[in-house]
Amino acid sequence: MTKNDDSGRDLRYGLEEAVDGELPREMVERMRRHTDDCPECAHEWELVQRVKELVRRSCADRAPSDLRERIAVQCRTVSVTTTSTTTSADGTVRYSRTTTTRRTFPGA
Repeated sequence: MTKNDDSGRDLRYGLEEAVDGELPREMVERMRRHTDDCPECAHEWELVQRVKELVRRSCADRAPSDLRERIAVQCRTVSVTTTSTTTSADGTVRYSRTTTTRRTFPGA
């Protein structure tokens, strides 16, 4: 919204709040009346509504249950890797062994 209201304020700055219902009803009604006469602002109002609806729907989607379970298991799993080496007197590695231990704790 680019048109100023009676007090000279740019109505665009309250657009998202108006769409979210966070402004006084009188102000929202004044903005809506303006959009009745201004195709540019009506288009902007519609775009904000569409974007907010898309975000709302996207945030409401849940991950599939198998994915949620795999993530939960990963969060409860601890891996510890240890390496032991045996060296000769001159510092040459004669033997090296790496062991990884994984433990998954039960869910809460």
